[in-house]
Amino acid sequence: MGWKNVMDHYRIEHHVEVTKEGICIGSPYIHNIIVIGLDGKIKKRYEGRSNEDLYRYQNEMDAGPETLRQLVQSPDSFAAAVSVYTYCGGNIIEKQCETPGWPNVTHDGEMMYKNTFSTDKDQVVVWAKENADLGIKLGRERIAEAEKDLSERQDYLASREANRAKLEADYPA
Repeated sequence: MGWKNVMDHYRIEHHVEVTKEGICIGSPYIHNIIVIGLDGKIKKRYEGRSNEDLYRYQNEMDAGPETLRQLVQSPDSFAAAVSVYTYCGGNIIEKQCETPGWPNVTHDGEMMYKNTFSTDKDQVVVWAKENADLGIKLGRERIAEAEKDLSERQDYLASREANRAKLEADYPA
């Protein structure tokens, strides 16, 4: 995956990260202003004209589509490999990066947010446990809400069945 090749070649000053969409070029507020597919083609274009840098990146990519494809499909090379940690569910994951911290990305292109990446594995374990605890709390609250809703619906049904039974008893024919 050549996200870094693309960033370096086009001298991209914006945030660059890899998501399910592809290689995203954006800002802290909009991560996918331009999206490049893993086939090296632009999937989402910058439609504005107010940002000269975004306009330049896209024009240069359009001027050499084969170059863009080759950059995307060539492996990246990195000057450093610093270990950073994150979590996914119950797993603590070690990744590599050149420079830790936001708005930098890991070698595989994942944005390192301040509350999900750290060079301190113990801190990431604390975050993962806190996140799991919050998920458990939310899950229990949602189950309680669903049980209350089910009880109310069962009461509603029982009331309607009782009404029908009374009508049948009072007016059999």
